[in-house]
Order: sequence, then C-alpha cells, then structure tokens
Amino acid sequence: MDRKSIALKFGKDSFYRSDSAASTAIAAILLLGIIFSVFSVIHLGYVPEWKTDAEYSHVSSIWEDLTELKSKIDRTTILLMSDPDSSSPKIRITMPLHTGSMEMPFTDYSKFSGTVSINTDTCKMAINPANDSEKIINCGTISYSSNNNYYVDQIFKYENGALILAQKEQSVMKLYPMMFVSEVSDGNYSFSINAIEIQGLEDTLSSRSDCSVYLKKCSFTPFYDSNEYENVDFFMLKIYTAHPDAWEAYFDEMMKGAGLEKNKDYTLDLIENDYLYFSFPENGSDKNLKRLYVSKTAVSAELINGLN
Repeated sequence: MDRKSIALKFGKDSFYRSDSAASTAIAAILLLGIIFSVFSVIHLGYVPEWKTDAEYSHVSSIWEDLTELKSKIDRTTILLMSDPDSSSPKIRITMPLHTGSMEMPFTDYSKFSGTVSINTDTCKMAINPANDSEKIINCGTISYSSNNNYYVDQIFKYENGALILAQKEQSVMKLYPMMFVSEVSDGNYSFSINAIEIQGLEDTLSSRSDCSVYLKKCSFTPFYDSNEYENVDFFMLKIYTAHPDAWEAYFDEMMKGAGLEKNKDYTLDLIENDYLYFSFPENGSDKNLKRLYVSKTAVSAELINGLN
C-alpha cells in the first residue's frame, strides 16, 4: 500500500472516530438538558405545591391534637361534675402534639417548626351578678403558633374551654366552650357557665420535634349559684382575650339560638377591642334571669419535650 492510500485510510478512520465522539457528546448534553428541564419544572411548578400541602397537613394534624385535648378536658369535667367525690387529683392526661415531622425527600426542605405555649397570653373572665361583687377567673391559655414558609401561618388557641383559630388579623371560634342558655319557662332564662382555668407556670417550647402537654390536678368546683342569693335578676360578664371578635360571634350566635335579640334583650359590645362585655337582661326587656350558675374546672398544665 502506498503512502497516499495509507493516509487516506487513517484519515477516514480518524474522521469516523471524531464524528462518533461528537455525537456521543451532543447526546449527553441533550440528555442533561432534558433532565435539568424536568427537575426545573418539578422544582418550580410542583415542589412549592407539595410544600404547601405538607405544611397544611402538618397544621391540620396539630389542630386534631388540640381538638382531642379539648375533648379530654370536657370529658373530665363531665366526669367530675357527675361524681364530685371522685379522686380528681389522681386524674392525669398526657396529650401528644405532633409538632415535628420528617424531612421531605428530593427537596431541600427541612422539618416543620412551630411554638407551643402555656399561659403566655391573657385570658380571664369577670362575672358581676346584681347585688354582688365582681368575681374573676384567670382562665389561661394553651396555644400553638406555626412557622410556615408556604402555607399561611396559623395560631390555634385553647382558652376558657373554647378552641380558636387565628389567621392574620382574623379569628374564629371553631369549638365552643361549656356555656349554655336555655328558656326554662315562658320568658325566663337560665345561664350555665363552666369556666376552664389552665394553671401552671408560663412556658414556651419552640421545636422541630414532637412534644406533649401534661395535664394533672384536675378539679371541678361550683363557683357561683344565684339560687343561693335573693334578688339576682341581672348579671354582667367580661371576657379579656386576644380574640374578642371570636367570642362576640359566639355569644351572638348562642343568644340568637335561644330566641333573644341583641340590644333588646341583651347587650353585647367590644370595648376598645380589649375585652367583650355582655349583660342580661337589657333594660326594658320582657325577658328575665331565672338562674345564673357558674362552675370552674381547674387543670394544671406543663410542656414535655417529646411524646410520652
């Protein structure tokens, strides 16, 4: 074979090898581009939605925990109310709060976080029956505040037997306290109010892990009964809370449900957005106060880091 043939042969083979390498490189670049595009679409289009759904599921789980906490305190109250001689100091309740969560796979998202607090907010109820002095119950609170990055932040607060959802500047009472009004005879109404007093030191736990609320020293005490006094035909009630609008909506619904009219049969006002003022009956109303009965359930609460 002469030199020309040898050169042509080796030149042609080199061209083939160069063309094959270039095709492999182009295919690899295109494949990487497709993979990058898929991950970009997932990261920009789907991951935020996944994270929003995950945060929503997380706060929903904690809401269910606080719902169960309220239910357990209500059931304990009914038990103690029906059997005043029961050994109430022996009643202990450990309520887990699933405030922690696992990390989301395939994302850079870390665990959820939030803050659980006991008695860091003011909630008290003042009752002033006619011809008697004002009586005050320091109700206390148990609350959870989320620290979300995607889903709107939530505040869940248990106070005086009610469970309140607060979101931005608005709040609504989702589960009601043990307060009842009933017409016992024509135009005569009876009010039954059971206050919940959360005792214990002020405490806050901010954690990415689960925790528990430990309830102990549960007790039930009759607080006031107008049947033991004379000429009690009127009473006033004040509720000092960070969510007076939620309490106002509840009282308005409760009274309307009993067939009573605002500013005709009862007074209901927010005083400087600081506390709720309620009185019954209104001057000139043909409705009468037959009985006012107030009781109190006291529970000592403390936070425990971790589930028990």
